[in-house]
Amino acid sequence: MSDPTNKQRLQTLLDGGIPDAPPHWELVFQIQEPFFGMPHRSTVRNAPYGSEEQKKLALWQYDFEVYERCVEELGWAAIPGSYNPEELAFRKEKIGDRALVVGFEGEGVFWMPSGEKMVDFAVRLYEQPDDIQAEGRRKCDAAKELFRRHADAGADLLLGTWDMGFNTQPFVSPAQFEEIVVPYMTELVDYVHNLGVKLMIHSDGCLTPILEQIHKTGIDGYQSVDPQGFMDIQTVREQYPDWLLMGNVACNMLQDTDEDKIRESVQYCMQHGGIGKPYIFSTSNCIFNGMPVDSYKTMLDEYQRLCAD
Repeated sequence: MSDPTNKQRLQTLLDGGIPDAPPHWELVFQIQEPFFGMPHRSTVRNAPYGSEEQKKLALWQYDFEVYERCVEELGWAAIPGSYNPEELAFRKEKIGDRALVVGFEGEGVFWMPSGEKMVDFAVRLYEQPDDIQAEGRRKCDAAKELFRRHADAGADLLLGTWDMGFNTQPFVSPAQFEEIVVPYMTELVDYVHNLGVKLMIHSDGCLTPILEQIHKTGIDGYQSVDPQGFMDIQTVREQYPDWLLMGNVACNMLQDTDEDKIRESVQYCMQHGGIGKPYIFSTSNCIFNGMPVDSYKTMLDEYQRLCAD
């Protein structure tokens, strides 16, 4: 059975309070076949259907059932609500009051271009600054519309999946970040707050040189706190004691099955993130395809042990 305590813990954080223990959920769960014994998603996708609408609804139902099991069996406080407001509404109706639902947006501000576009983007930064600003405005306006639709569909929290960093540095210099990202991110934060919802950012990588700029936009929380990007949750917590943080359990460690190291990572995050602080327990990214089942079970076991202490 789902535990309403976990949802209440997350709601307490969103309301500005501190729960008795950090809630837990993940941005994505991709090991449903080995973990839950579910059929592969391709089985549903490739089945015969009478229409594209039937196929869409079957896939929506399959994906919802993955996250419903995360709530019922793993105690997740929230489920991803999709980038699609219609699918978010579908999940919201089905999950009811058992968990919160989070709406995703992935294009609202500039973030790290894919490899084949990196050189062209760098050239545009210097040779076409007006064009960059015009694109930034279009991205921001489109994100506002999507965030509004998510809110109308019942999203309890909104999240921008905007990866800003390589493992060693941000994708642009701090000065460029101030010009092409900060104004639009600040505008989006203000807009979302006017909708009555909070907004978090997901970003992998090293954000140290731009973290203060991200924080000053007023964005409500930061997910990932990526150890592979040399982001240390103790340091970030000391710098921003009241900021809602989420993550920092190293995904590369979870690729392995070293139980002691996984438990040590969980203990570090819960101590510094952490218990008695505005923190959501999670990996530094997501539960990715190929993660050994035992690694996530160990992570959850240590988290639950610390919550019970």
